Amino acid sequence: MDGKPWSRTGGGRDMDICLGLGSNIGNTEDNLLKALSLIKSAASAPRSPLAGAVMPDISSVFLSSPVGNINQPYFLNCAVMLGMPGVKDYAVFGRRLLSVLKDIEKNMGRKNESGRYMPRVIDIDILFVYDNVQKNLITLDLPELKLPHPEIFNRRFVLSPLLDLSYNLNKPFDEESIKKALAELENSDAGALQKISYYGRFDERLTRILR
Repeated sequence: MDGKPWSRTGGGRDMDICLGLGSNIGNTEDNLLKALSLIKSAASAPRSPLAGAVMPDISSVFLSSPVGNINQPYFLNCAVMLGMPGVKDYAVFGRRLLSVLKDIEKNMGRKNESGRYMPRVIDIDILFVYDNVQKNLITLDLPELKLPHPEIFNRRFVLSPLLDLSYNLNKPFDEESIKKALAELENSDAGALQKISYYGRFDERLTRILR
C-alpha cells in the first residue's frame, strides 16, 4: 500500500474498482478518512473480497449541497480507486464487496434510514468495476447491486470527484465523457439546483493512512 499513482496497465491489477464516499453528519473530514482507513484494513484481511487490493488514487474532496432532501447539512464527497487481482464470478464478488462496505458503514454508526436522501455519517457506493484483462466494464443487474451505478451521470457530486481520476480511466469515465456529462447537468434544471465546490485534499492525513 504505497499510495503512489499508478498506470492502468501496470502493477498486475487485473481489475479496478471505483468507490464514491460521502458524509454530512459529525466531523465529515474524519468520517471520510476513517472510511478509507477501514477499506484499507479490509484489503489486508485474507478472507475479505478486497484481499490484496491497493488504494493508489483518491480524488480531491468536494463540498456539495444535498439532493432530494435539501433540509440537511452539506456533504463532503470523494472518489477512490482500488486495484486488485481478478475474480471468476463478478456477481459473487459484488455481493461480498457490498456486504463489507455495508459493515463499514454500520460500524461507523450509520443507521437504517427510513427513506432516501437522508443525512449520513458515511455513504459508500460502488460506482463501477473495470476488468483490465478483458478490457471491459463489468455490468451487474442484481436486486441489491447494479453496476455501473445507474445514477453516476445524474450526480454532480459523483462526477466532480471522478473528473479528478478520469485521466487514467476508459470510456465512459474518461475525461472527455465526464466533462460532457457535467456540462449537460450544468445546463439542466436538476443539475443547476445542486451546488458543488472544491474543498481540498487530505494529503498529510491520507499519506499516513496509505502507508
